[in-house]
Amino acid sequence: MTPLGTRPSSLLMALALCSVPVLLPAQCPNNNTVIAGGAITPPCPGTMTVPCVNGGQYALINVTAGNIYTFNTCGGTYDTQITLYNNAGGGSLGTNDDYCGLQSQVTWVATFTGQLRVLVDRYVNLFTPCGTGGCAPLNITCLPPAPPLTNDNCGSAIVLPVLPTCTMLHFTNVGSTASGTTPAPTCSTAPNTDIWFTFTTAANGEVHIQTSAITLGDAAMQLYTGTCGALALVPGGCNDDEDFLGGLLMPELDFRCAALAPFTTYYIRVWGYGGSTGIFNICVSATATPTTPQEDCSGAFTICNDQQINNTADFTGCTTDLTAANNGCLDGNERQGTWYYFSPSASGTAALTIQPAANIDYDFAIWGPMSTITCPPVGNPVRCSWAYPPNVPGYPGAAAFLTGMGNGAVDASENEFGNGWVAPLNIIAGQIYIMYIDNFDVTGQAFTLDWTLTNGASLDCTVLPVELIGPEAEVRNDGVHLSWATQTESGTTAFVVERSVDDMAYAPIGELPAAGHSLERLEYAFHDRSPAPDLNYYRLRIQHSDGREEFSSTVSAAVGADHPNLLVQPNPTTDRVHVLIPRNSTSRVHYTLKNTAGAHIRDGSVPWDVQRDRLEISLAGVDGGLYMLMIMDADGRLLGSARIVVDPHP
Repeated sequence: MTPLGTRPSSLLMALALCSVPVLLPAQCPNNNTVIAGGAITPPCPGTMTVPCVNGGQYALINVTAGNIYTFNTCGGTYDTQITLYNNAGGGSLGTNDDYCGLQSQVTWVATFTGQLRVLVDRYVNLFTPCGTGGCAPLNITCLPPAPPLTNDNCGSAIVLPVLPTCTMLHFTNVGSTASGTTPAPTCSTAPNTDIWFTFTTAANGEVHIQTSAITLGDAAMQLYTGTCGALALVPGGCNDDEDFLGGLLMPELDFRCAALAPFTTYYIRVWGYGGSTGIFNICVSATATPTTPQEDCSGAFTICNDQQINNTADFTGCTTDLTAANNGCLDGNERQGTWYYFSPSASGTAALTIQPAANIDYDFAIWGPMSTITCPPVGNPVRCSWAYPPNVPGYPGAAAFLTGMGNGAVDASENEFGNGWVAPLNIIAGQIYIMYIDNFDVTGQAFTLDWTLTNGASLDCTVLPVELIGPEAEVRNDGVHLSWATQTESGTTAFVVERSVDDMAYAPIGELPAAGHSLERLEYAFHDRSPAPDLNYYRLRIQHSDGREEFSSTVSAAVGADHPNLLVQPNPTTDRVHVLIPRNSTSRVHYTLKNTAGAHIRDGSVPWDVQRDRLEISLAGVDGGLYMLMIMDADGRLLGSARIVVDPHP
């Protein structure tokens, strides 16, 4: 087997070629022809796609000074190069050859208001680097200018929302100065251009902090807990490069497998490597309900037919499933891969084609047959392909990136010098097979899975896990009505309904039997006739025939008052409180703190979304005493109130 280091990604290939004395294209000349349809004005903020730009053409884009534009051809089927020019004349404003595989991406902050030429050229070879022909989509994203720098110090840290998925927000550290805050970070260069953010963890403590480059391309970040006057380093909380060997120089911190403390405020310090400055994206995400990720074998999805699969994997999961004892030909072990189960309902022969949506390097392995699911899989796979597209005849054509079982192959396994194909597999009815598909290029691009079943073979869908929709809660005159649905079920025995008044301590209040196995949508409902006054939180505990249990997301309902008493923690308090707020669809939450005389002591407003239910309010500088806190939605309607006691002697 060949070590991973001998099989570079396309980016590493480009870096390696930089040391080879050959002629590489720096940029393509401004001699393309304009596409039909006239100038394009992208929405801002927003994203749009020009369906087809041929090599040798350019799109004419109306741009506004200060806006941030990203142009890419990701999803194209030929090797592209993008070059930017001012339509009024002048030299190149930016260029890129390979970004997402062999396709290109350029991010540019507009330096003028006017028209921009976005040239798309086809790289054919070293002697024809700016060729013509082909058709590639041109994806255009526009962002308004980054907000002004206001978070140069810990005390002015910007609050980041913790959302179920990563929603990037862009900021700048241009003009920042060294805050001098201690303790110093444990990685990278000195934080001389640092800026600060803060967030609060949810009940499970899981978070994933990601950044991406705009004009700041190399940065670092350190995570702290405590208060700005007494910060403490979080173990494992400093990162310089997400993947240095892969050319990803922006930082990432992942606490999905080693969760942080729940309901705790953390601070993020971000700075440019070597004192660099610019604009960058950052997000903090956390799944609403912890589940086993599909990047782990035990979180695999069941497949039983042809389908397109969006590979959104961004880590290797929480469990090491592949080692030298079972990885077969997959010398890279787990690499942005996802796991799948399949089980035949009738024996026969299975062939398979994995077709990437773009020219991306995918590999796969299959283990089995087995009577029960065993994770990690035991022993070497029965089919395995580690083919490297540049070694496949026809590269860089799309056919070189196909992989699977069939196409005349007779070998059961192949290394990086294979052609992408191994022999079809004879499958046995009632047995289970485990498949791992990795995205070696680490791009997250989608792929299509096509089965060819012969000799009577068919696949069984009944090993599917439960796919849950909901729950939802509706307050009625006689209690709270809960409803949910399942798209599929396998091995489910019961849904236990649990209730809490603080979203922390839950107790069962009822149980409904589950269908067990189903491939169609089923509706469930439960009525709580004795809810607690004010806020109630509900969740489902899903029980399985093999003894496993998993939890649904939580849903809240306010009972017995138009404006419920809000739960505040801690109370009494010293410097800050966390307020549990009924989940609602408002886009912004306003709060007012009044003393016993009715005077306004503190007012504030924060962005909001339907997934959030907690608000942190700083009480620093507030004198000891009794206060009334009122929370309003974006239209000024009262969502609830609470009495708060501030301890004057912490």
